[in-house]
Amino acid sequence: MAVVFDDLDVAVHRRYLPFVVNQTFRAVPLFVRLLTRSNIVVRGGFNIRQPIMYGELPGGSFSGMGQFDTSYVQTHAYAEAQWKSNYIDVTIPGTDLAKADSDIEIIGLLNPKMEAASYTIKKKLTEQIYGDGSGNGGQDLDGLKNAIDDGTTFDSYLGISRTTYPWWKSNLDSTGGAFSLDMVQNAYGLATDGDEMPDLIVCNQTIWNKFWSRVQPAQHFISQAHADIVAVGFQGFEFNKAVVVPDNYCPAGVIYLLNTKYIQFVINQNANFIWTPPKTGTAEWAYIRQLIVMCNLIVTAPWRQTCIKNVS
Repeated sequence: MAVVFDDLDVAVHRRYLPFVVNQTFRAVPLFVRLLTRSNIVVRGGFNIRQPIMYGELPGGSFSGMGQFDTSYVQTHAYAEAQWKSNYIDVTIPGTDLAKADSDIEIIGLLNPKMEAASYTIKKKLTEQIYGDGSGNGGQDLDGLKNAIDDGTTFDSYLGISRTTYPWWKSNLDSTGGAFSLDMVQNAYGLATDGDEMPDLIVCNQTIWNKFWSRVQPAQHFISQAHADIVAVGFQGFEFNKAVVVPDNYCPAGVIYLLNTKYIQFVINQNANFIWTPPKTGTAEWAYIRQLIVMCNLIVTAPWRQTCIKNVS
């Protein structure tokens, strides 16, 4: 029995696509937390348009026939992000296909390719999440680097000027220096407002080790509030009400204190980890497909986030 492209399609859709997607979303602690908060959003549209509330309506005390202020006040601005597309190519030579005579051999062809597809899409998206969107000619995701800035490096974010609208600035400690708990506590406080505070702190393994050695032994245990992080195998501990997790994709010398309630990973509903139709090469004999996702990362309240740079 010679294998046909339809046999590969069935295996890809039924066996491998869910595997690739699940492995991608389990890749980094930020993805895990966004999944828990249902902040991975699927929607359509020409671009991603997010209303941002920043103003108050007129109001106050009055008595008798006191006049009301009925003037119009603008209370919202709109952040606009473009869809950013990523692909992973899967190519199997036709000479390999010709040797497959059973379902088991078909799976044998696909196993290493799909494992590589899962690893590669995970790596590409995670690297871009920690970037600034300028990579590959501006085609990368709008990552944390430009989202969490005080206007010093990125004077606007998602089309909103941080000079015109100072409330669109993040908290940024560019001085850094030798790691200390006081440094982290100050950064934590900058992003705290009443019952709103960071719930996730990420850094690379080197900084995490220093962090771990300085916290109290009781803080080395993660409470049930952060069971989502533990469930997928991440190690961590708590600092105040945030879980501190190492992520080796996080840039060296950087600590992010994130309130993930105000972070969304938006996926286009028409390109939600889809496979292109199978095709053959124009000058070679091969089974060729691409895994496609259109998405972007949006921070809807930068001022509730903090970044510490130049930490040693």
